[in-house]
Parts: sequence; structure tokens; C-alpha cells
Amino acid sequence: MTACPSYLLGHNDGKGDRYSVLDQLNGLYIPPDERTLRRVQQKGLALDRRVRVWAQAVIDLLPRGLSMLPDEVYILCLFLAQQRRLNLEMDARDPQVTLRTRLGRVLPFLPDIEEDPEALTAIHRIVATHLESEIDRACGYFCTNHNIPPVSDPSIDWRVSIRFMAQSVHNIMSQADLRKFDSSPRRFELAMVVRELSAAVIDRRKAMAAAFSPDPVRDR
Repeated sequence: MTACPSYLLGHNDGKGDRYSVLDQLNGLYIPPDERTLRRVQQKGLALDRRVRVWAQAVIDLLPRGLSMLPDEVYILCLFLAQQRRLNLEMDARDPQVTLRTRLGRVLPFLPDIEEDPEALTAIHRIVATHLESEIDRACGYFCTNHNIPPVSDPSIDWRVSIRFMAQSVHNIMSQADLRKFDSSPRRFELAMVVRELSAAVIDRRKAMAAAFSPDPVRDR
């Protein structure tokens, strides 16, 4: 399976930190001090990289020979990262009690910013906003490059088919040990689901191209 571009794993453009936290929070959360602000920023960067690395690892395990285009694989990778982020957020809102959690209740020098619901929301909103922006941009570029209106019923159907594929793949892979997945019986389930859903993505792409493009996007 085609790997996601290297910049999916994060970059710094030389103009400062990747996230402008104050801009991204948009009034949702006001850190009480500079230290908290920096911790929110650092947690956001760590979460962003974590979900992207996981998504790339899943992409590397998908069966070979799929007819999805590299741009579609990239979009699938972004949707996988977004789904992973969403599930981590849900898990964080109902965490298991750990030794660190119990100690943190009695030892004030062991605070965890993720125990602050507002900070947790801010961290996930930063990452979610950035991922959604990348998804919009990637889908828009693909459509524009093939003379297809990015906002139209066929293009939305195509995008939804990739998102549904990501959700289905995540359901299979979310509890799997990726390091041992090659010997897992779920590997065959994944292959079956991926081949079926990738065919649906290709069908939606062909329908989109037939509706708008004078030079249809062909399988490679």
C-alpha cells in the first residue's frame, strides 16, 4: 500500500510552532498562565503525532494491490488519524483509575493537565481542527486537479466513502496489536473489508469523474 507523505507525521515551517494555540482555541479555553499554555501546546503536538503515526502503521498493513490512488490513500490516512483521535478523546473522558491518578489526588506536585476537562477539550480541538483542515485541503486539491467541483453531490459521496472506509478499518484495528497483526486471524477480516470498501471508493471516484471531468480519472 502506498505510504502517506512524510509531512503527514508533522513539520515545522520555520515560522514558529506548528500550532498557534491562542488562534486554534478561539476563545474556548483560556490558559491561566504561560506554563499551562505551553503544556497544552506540547500535549497537542504529541497527540497529533501519536494518531498520525498510528494511522501510517495501519496503512502499512493494508493488503497490497488495491486500485486506490495515492491521493486517496493519503486522505484515508488522515481520516484514520481523525478517527483514532476521536476514540482517544472518548477514552480520556472515562479513564481507568491508575496509581498515578490516585497519587495525584493527594499529592499536588503530580498534576496532569489531561485531568482538566477544559484543557483536554482544548487539546483535542486543536488536533481535530488541524486534521479536518488537512482533509478539506486534500480533497479540494484532488477535485480541483481533475476539474471537479469540490462541493457537489458526487464529490461528497466520494469523500464519505473514504471516511466510511477509515471508520470500518479503525473498528478492526483499534484493539489490535499492530506489531503482531500479520499472524492475527483478523488480518483476513481486514483484507476482505478493505477490498470491498476500496472498490466502493473507486466506484464513487469514477462516478464523480464521469459527471464532471472531461479527462476521467483512471485507475493506476
